[in-house]
Amino acid sequence: MKRSYPCFISVRSSAALAFASAVLLSSVLCPLQLSAQATGASAAEIKRITDRYALTRARIGALLDMRLKPVPLPANPPNPFYQAPAVVIAGETAPVADPVEVLVPAAADESDIDTLRRFATTLRVGGVITRNDVLHLTINNATCKAGDIITVGPKDRPVYLKLLELTLSEYTIGLNDAKLVVPIRK
Repeated sequence: MKRSYPCFISVRSSAALAFASAVLLSSVLCPLQLSAQATGASAAEIKRITDRYALTRARIGALLDMRLKPVPLPANPPNPFYQAPAVVIAGETAPVADPVEVLVPAAADESDIDTLRRFATTLRVGGVITRNDVLHLTINNATCKAGDIITVGPKDRPVYLKLLELTLSEYTIGLNDAKLVVPIRK
């Protein structure tokens, strides 16, 4: 009968133990060497990713900051329908320093004759027609005789011009006391 003692290690088991310890040691040391080599490449990669992240955050901030943190409105906002007149200084245009004084738009100073000139160019004159020995003028596809009213301008604020006189070569329109003679093209 052969007796075996558990405290002694055989040659086979010592070789297996040496192999296992070598594998364990190499599994611990190999990643350390690879991480030391990869540190230079990964540092550049990490910097590139953080730069891209910062750029993305800046773009998001540019898009959403005005909505999330709006600028408060001024206590006395400027009127968007009036522009301050420009003053020419040394060839450059500069706005007037105090726009509060300018309350009237430039079109309010327009006289009746200026209004007549402006609307006379928008009239579509077709020609002169004689009906029952009375001259009629076709304006904007409607026939008018001397004394008739012509409606021009926008629908919400129409301007009423009066056809004062009509001849074969010209017609006269009036607005209040102003008169304008317009030749008829042939």
